[in-house]
Amino acid sequence: LKLCRLRTTYRALFAIARGARSITDLEVSHIPCVDDRFLALLADNCLGLKNVNFNGCRFVTDKGLAALARKCCLKEVRIRATSCTDNSIYLLAQFCPDLEWISHADFSGRPKFSAKALQCLKDSCVQRVIC
Repeated sequence: LKLCRLRTTYRALFAIARGARSITDLEVSHIPCVDDRFLALLADNCLGLKNVNFNGCRFVTDKGLAALARKCCLKEVRIRATSCTDNSIYLLAQFCPDLEWISHADFSGRPKFSAKALQCLKDSCVQRVIC
């Protein structure tokens, strides 16, 4: 489901999270109202979620990504220009052993997370993680 750059409301996003229980791919990049509450709702309702794109969603933090990592077996995660920190990387390493891809550098191309956190992620995943 691709909803990037949409002008939408919390109500519409929450309806999607509650009603689209079978989605496996979700792109909600650059939507200002995407936040941790939405991610928690996704985690509770969309357990089959594998690929997520939250690029440009600045209100997505470690708390929201933790909810998803704990309940969904994520394979691809895009979190450029979010408020996630190294804690998110460690959570993905702990709870998402099948992770294959993470997009994390800021839009200038500089790494957003520490080399130590990214190495932990690479070492923890069954597949080769492409950072």
